[in-house]
Amino acid sequence: MKKTTIAVAVAFSGLTTLVQAAPKDDTWYLGSKLGWSRYASTGMKNDYIGIGDGPTHKNQIGAGAFLGYQANQYLGFELGSDWFGRMPYKGDTKNGAFKAYGVQIGAKLNYPIAEDLDIYTRLGGVVWKAKTKGYTSPEAKRLSENDTGVSPFAAVGLEYALTENWATRFDYQWTRKIGNFDSIGAAPNNGMLSIGVSYRFNQEKPPETLPEPVTKIDLEPVAQTQHFELKSDVLFGFNQWTLKKEGEEELNKLYSKLANVNPQEGSVTVLGFSDRIGGDKYNQLLSQKRAQSVADYLISKGISSDTPFVIKGLGKSNPVTGSKCNEVKKRLELVNCLAPDRRVDVKVTGNKVVITQPAESVFNY
Repeated sequence: MKKTTIAVAVAFSGLTTLVQAAPKDDTWYLGSKLGWSRYASTGMKNDYIGIGDGPTHKNQIGAGAFLGYQANQYLGFELGSDWFGRMPYKGDTKNGAFKAYGVQIGAKLNYPIAEDLDIYTRLGGVVWKAKTKGYTSPEAKRLSENDTGVSPFAAVGLEYALTENWATRFDYQWTRKIGNFDSIGAAPNNGMLSIGVSYRFNQEKPPETLPEPVTKIDLEPVAQTQHFELKSDVLFGFNQWTLKKEGEEELNKLYSKLANVNPQEGSVTVLGFSDRIGGDKYNQLLSQKRAQSVADYLISKGISSDTPFVIKGLGKSNPVTGSKCNEVKKRLELVNCLAPDRRVDVKVTGNKVVITQPAESVFNY
């Protein structure tokens, strides 16, 4: 049972993906039809003429026109006109004719069965006008009567889309009791087999909109470098290499700026410097330990230890004060003058585009 259900579902889904012959939703169409019209139950019954002594020509030419509105892919509505044909009664002494036409309104239900091919049914009513004429000889008695009324109709057919705008249909329509025995002496049924053609409005596809050209952006990493100069007097106590609380706060600010660079894919260089006061060996060792303290703190904040680090103490080399303090003799004044030489430089290189901005010098050695 489950396999059967799946098979039916697959078959149904295949039908619903077909291109329908019906017009697009919310559009109008106009058409005409021509075919074979056949009357049934045609006996003429009239108190005055009583036609019936000869053959009845039941097969006639039928025609019509229709205006339709397609509400959605399965449902449409049509207003149309029908010419059912003129049916003669011919006898030896009694002759006559019956003719009828009407205006119909109905719903059209369609469903796709193949590419551009739909099966459909039409159901509705027709307001008809019918007329009879009769003549008898040798009495030369004549009759001419007409009447109007409403009758139901039903139709089935196939519709094929020739192009986006043009379609053809093969249609059989059955209309019950056109006329009235009491008033005009006849009330035949009618079957009409016709071929129609229709023009559908506003079926053109909208022009294809080409997508806006996309500019290719090269997102390959570009090496970027940031340089930070940290004043040691803020980071460390005098002759110390352990970070002060104020120093940790400044390094936290530094670390937040490193978010603009990805040092995990680059490198970090930490260089320590001292002033010229004191021995060369002592100054070199102190600058080395201070550089190591800064590097260890940055690693503790999140920079991977796998990131290449260059950590060096350079002592009193590369002073930034130059000869500015050469004339200062008092020790305290000389210590203050040489403060810019006491520093830790941090250079970070990473593979990420950043906006570089020089860091302010906020530290004293």
